Amino acid sequence: MPPEFRRNLGFWRHSEQLILRDSTIAIAGAGGDGFDLAVALVMMAGPKEVRIADPETFVPENSNRVAWANTDTYGRLKVDALREVIEKIRPQTRVVAFTEGVTVDNADPFVAGADLVLDESELRYLHVGTALARAARRHDVPVLLVMNIGFGAIATSFAPRSRHTFERMMGLPADITLDEAATRTADLSRCVPYLPRYGDFDTLRATVAGAPLPSVVQGVKAAVSLGATEALLHLARGDRNRRRPPVFAPHWAYSDPMALVSGRIRYPRARHWTGAAVLASRSLLGWNPRASYTQESPVVAE
Repeated sequence: MPPEFRRNLGFWRHSEQLILRDSTIAIAGAGGDGFDLAVALVMMAGPKEVRIADPETFVPENSNRVAWANTDTYGRLKVDALREVIEKIRPQTRVVAFTEGVTVDNADPFVAGADLVLDESELRYLHVGTALARAARRHDVPVLLVMNIGFGAIATSFAPRSRHTFERMMGLPADITLDEAATRTADLSRCVPYLPRYGDFDTLRATVAGAPLPSVVQGVKAAVSLGATEALLHLARGDRNRRRPPVFAPHWAYSDPMALVSGRIRYPRARHWTGAAVLASRSLLGWNPRASYTQESPVVAE
C-alpha cells in the first residue's frame, strides 16, 4: 500500500482502498461544496479518473468558503484551479475538465463509465440537474447530491433504477423538456428538508423570494464530511465490508454541529415545514441570533 493511503487503513481495509483507487468520479459543479468534495475524494481515494464540469470563474465572493479562491485564482476557471490542485496531490489521477459545464450535448460522455456522479450544480439550474440525472439513469450510475445548510449539510442519492428520481423530488413532470425545466424555480420544501432551528427567519424569506442561498465555510466543511462519507459508501459497496448502504431518496442524511444533531430524514417535506414553523416561532420570540440578509442585497445591512 502506498504511504499516502496507509493511515486510511485504520478505518477501511486494503481491498476497499483498491476499489477507491480504481474508481472514476464525475463532479458537476466546482464551487464551494464541489471543489472541496473533489479534493477530499482525491485525498482519500486517489481515483483513476476525476471529471469536473463548471463554466464559472472564481470571484472574491467565493473566498469566504473555498480556500483556493484567492488573489491567484480570481478570474480563472474553477475547473482549471481544481485540476492544478488535484495534479499536485495525486499526479497519477487523470483529470478531465468540461469547461462548458454540463450541457445537453455532453451529459452522456460526462457520465458514461463513471462509478459515481456528484451533482453540485446550483438549485437554480434545474435543467442541469435534470440532464445529469437522465444521463446517469441511461448509464446506470448513482447520483449523489450534497448541499451545505447553515453550519451543517444534507445529502441524498438517486439510484438509477429507482422511481424516486431527481425530477420527482423537484416536482417536475417526468417528460419535462430541458428548456421548460430551465424556467422552473426550485421548491425548497422539496429539496431542503432540514432547516436549522437557530437561523434567522428573514434569511429564509429572502431566499424563498429569490436571494442566493447563503453559505459559510463551516457548512461547506460539513458537506465535505457528509458527502465524502456517502461517496465512500457508494464506491466501496462491492467490497461488502458490513457497512451501511448510502442514504437514497426519498430519505436524506443530515448533520449540523451547531445544533449538535445528525441522522436520517424519512419524510422530507413534512420535516421542512415543521422546521420552518420552529424557525419562524423562535425568530418571532427573539430566541435566535439575527443575521443581515435581504432579497434586494444579500450583504451586510447597516
